[in-house]
Amino acid sequence: MQESGVEEIALMTMCAEAKEYLQQGCTIIYIAVDQKAAGYIALSDTIREESTAMIDQLTALGVQPVLLTGDHENAAKSIADQLHISEVHAGCLPEDKLNWIADYQKKEEAVCMIGDGVNDAPALKRADVGIAMGGVGSDIAVDAADIALVHNAGSVLVIINSALLLNWKRK
Repeated sequence: MQESGVEEIALMTMCAEAKEYLQQGCTIIYIAVDQKAAGYIALSDTIREESTAMIDQLTALGVQPVLLTGDHENAAKSIADQLHISEVHAGCLPEDKLNWIADYQKKEEAVCMIGDGVNDAPALKRADVGIAMGGVGSDIAVDAADIALVHNAGSVLVIINSALLLNWKRK
């Protein structure tokens, strides 16, 4: 915005207004028209209605959910809080996700990875079970995964069954 000649005071005002949304974990897109600050758009991830209950059920079964995400810290914490996930690693690059999975596996913990993007593909391949969200994800993630969910029907059961099988395998 500064490089495009948008007035600095107007830009600073707009950034101050958007700060609340940033703290809530939103991604902000600033808008200018004819080199004048015009506003901003706050984007945030939406959580499927049944997600929190699924995470709670997995936790009750002894499965430890972990959030590995490329999102910034505020966005990751916001999502994790809503889902009742206590272990969060934000700002992860693909190699960071691989390293976290390797660390869990070194502790002889089985890993079920769920992902949908190109950045998730290496981690999906490394995990003991990789599940790709095929309907919304990239083809590379689908190719790397052991299981590809092509639509929402039954996806919760597949995830729970995979997690339970990994838990059973450990014993």
